[in-house]
Amino acid sequence: MATPSKPSSPLPRNPTPPSSPTAKDEVEVVPADNFLPVLKWKEADFQTMMTKVQMPVEFRAIYPQEGDTASDAPTGYVTLFDDFFGICNLRLPLTVFMVELLEYYNIHISKLSPLGMVRARHFEYCFHSQNLEPLVEDFRLFYQMTVLLGFFFSFS
Repeated sequence: MATPSKPSSPLPRNPTPPSSPTAKDEVEVVPADNFLPVLKWKEADFQTMMTKVQMPVEFRAIYPQEGDTASDAPTGYVTLFDDFFGICNLRLPLTVFMVELLEYYNIHISKLSPLGMVRARHFEYCFHSQNLEPLVEDFRLFYQMTVLLGFFFSFS
């Protein structure tokens, strides 16, 4: 649907490891020089999610390599959390609203927390339910950007 008009620059790494993992993700805290947990996720779970969300083949989604963290996406790829597709109901390609929101706040989608994504998608759905076009200017009337754990961004 839409593509960003400018790339976002990477943000500094999290100085503290993220808090408790979800029940289906096992997380191993790595040494302090890496700061991000290594994700341990079964490839079968990845394939199930890909089928469930009907991920288009042209997006070339790949299963992370053993020992990868959220910041280890290969060149040309970005990390997207499975919660984005589950509880946040995100689908690709991104909507114009989501692209404009990420551009306005100058954040990369991989730095947005699932809670922040839920709030943005909820806002978008509410506006569509009233036959209104969701706009960043309207979103800013209800939410402000917040930082979680010094690494992820959300809205409150």
